[in-house]
Amino acid sequence: MKPKLNFKRVLVAACSLLGLGIMFYLTYIHYANTRSFCDISEKISCDVVTTSIYSEIFGIPVSLLGIFYFGTVLFLALTRPLPKIERFVFFLTVFVLIPSLYLSLMEYFAIKAFCVLCETSKVLMIAILLTVGAPVHRGTKNLGRLTAPFIIAGIISAVIVFFVQTGTVVKRDYSPLTSYLTEQGWVYYRSYTCSNCKKQEKLLGESYKKLNKVECHPKGPGGNPELCLRKGIDKTPTWLLEDDGRELKRLEGFQSIDNLIQASGYEGTFK
Repeated sequence: MKPKLNFKRVLVAACSLLGLGIMFYLTYIHYANTRSFCDISEKISCDVVTTSIYSEIFGIPVSLLGIFYFGTVLFLALTRPLPKIERFVFFLTVFVLIPSLYLSLMEYFAIKAFCVLCETSKVLMIAILLTVGAPVHRGTKNLGRLTAPFIIAGIISAVIVFFVQTGTVVKRDYSPLTSYLTEQGWVYYRSYTCSNCKKQEKLLGESYKKLNKVECHPKGPGGNPELCLRKGIDKTPTWLLEDDGRELKRLEGFQSIDNLIQASGYEGTFK
């Protein structure tokens, strides 16, 4: 027997469908070398957020996890009577919402940019939570005690995610290497929406500031997209070594310290 339609079930399904669409679009932005419609400014940009180091967990885009959540809730809402899935959806949403809110804090404190679509997805999650939460509250004794383990699990997940995302710690001073690259004439082409650029700069630490840098995004700080086009930069980061306008070497994508040493011929040591 097909589940009966009712307002709450339609609302849960609608929120899930909209959230699923948002997550698919954010995943596309994460991988595509293109601007999104919500790249409004440096401070309000889905592009900046979805390509930051906080947009992945173990190399998996957070939006893919969002696809799993909204897809699961949508499937249940379309195939099961709402009273039979309310408790599961409620506890699942409590668990997922806490790491999601942690990512909102990272937008404010670390990324310094606001993703309209990311925050819209959280509003949809809260709407789902409130829709199924009222009947769960009425039909469940000691709801607080039952919910506590999911809250704790969500907090633990958020802490784990934080350490995974920020686990790249610069253990050495790479200033001699970056100074050597600069002296040789290497130019580092980047984009403020590029996740691999942020990983590259995190790897180099403060020594990154000694590089000759060119910002390829027109809205980035000191953006010079015309120069990037002239140099044929179609992927960031790109490391380019030239001699009087003649290209000698080109490295594309994230580079390990060993790769930079090998390409530049650096023979020094690090502290």
